[in-house]
Amino acid sequence: MNFWFIQAIGAVALIFVFFSWNAKTRKSILVLQSINIVFFIAHYLLLSAFIGAVMCLIVLGRNIVLYLKDKGKKWASHPAWFYALTLVAVGVLAVAWTGWISALPVIGVSIGMYGMWHDRPADIRFYMLISAIIWIPYTIAVQSYSGLLNQAVATIAILIGMYRHDRREIPLP
Repeated sequence: MNFWFIQAIGAVALIFVFFSWNAKTRKSILVLQSINIVFFIAHYLLLSAFIGAVMCLIVLGRNIVLYLKDKGKKWASHPAWFYALTLVAVGVLAVAWTGWISALPVIGVSIGMYGMWHDRPADIRFYMLISAIIWIPYTIAVQSYSGLLNQAVATIAILIGMYRHDRREIPLP
């Protein structure tokens, strides 16, 4: 597959990542981020970056569960989902270990999962900021330049979202 075509698939996701981190509600964040994730599953698979693709698949599963939680599905509200999905991520890492670089997406997904389990968009943005930064070395290692750009845009978009929506919630000295 053409390298630049693979990068273009990831680049399409950039449209959705920016808008997701500037959304006002968790529901909007989840929907826009899920569209982003679908493109990145294909992108990482085509790059043969198995850990990245599976972590994106886990994130998509997390987003579906959280979306249904927000829709009032009681079974989706159970905290066991957080632990189950995190264990799946760690299990994938144990099976597909390719060195310490492969641990970064798992750590990033775990932190992001913790953040997304919060209801407040300010909390979500904070933990997802950490998650985005942790993914950066992995994207470089697997030559996902659009993934690197995605994480950079996500970081900037989250910071803008924090400034626009969350700064009033942070007590100043």
